[in-house]
Amino acid sequence: MALFTSKVDYALRALLDLACQRSGRPAQSREIAVRQDIPESYLNQLLVILRRAGLVRSVRGAAGGYVLGREPGLITVADVVDALHGADFLGERPGGGSESAAAWAIRGFHGRLSGAVRRELQGTSLADLLSEVERLDEARSVMAGL
Repeated sequence: MALFTSKVDYALRALLDLACQRSGRPAQSREIAVRQDIPESYLNQLLVILRRAGLVRSVRGAAGGYVLGREPGLITVADVVDALHGADFLGERPGGGSESAAAWAIRGFHGRLSGAVRRELQGTSLADLLSEVERLDEARSVMAGL
């Protein structure tokens, strides 16, 4: 299974969109869908999952919508992947007790690789990605002004 499914990609885009709402104003799903080019019906399904995981909160009323459930620095990419695919998404490969040395070597490699990926996911926050978005937006503005 691919790590960055459309679910993860779209969920991260939606969370970054909410993080950009500096005023803390709730954003409606249709606004996020348009800005991030995400099918609104799919986004609504993802927002339900993210809400259950505590990554977003829904605000009711005429000016309602969604806001982040926590500060951007407290939401990691691992939180998003876990919410969408489960905490054991990178789990250990199954094996039996009478495997060959090759099978043990491969399982060891898989464990090291999964550990490295998990550390990267846990070490990257929404705030980190937001900083990258801002840096790219600034670079694009400079290039447009040339």
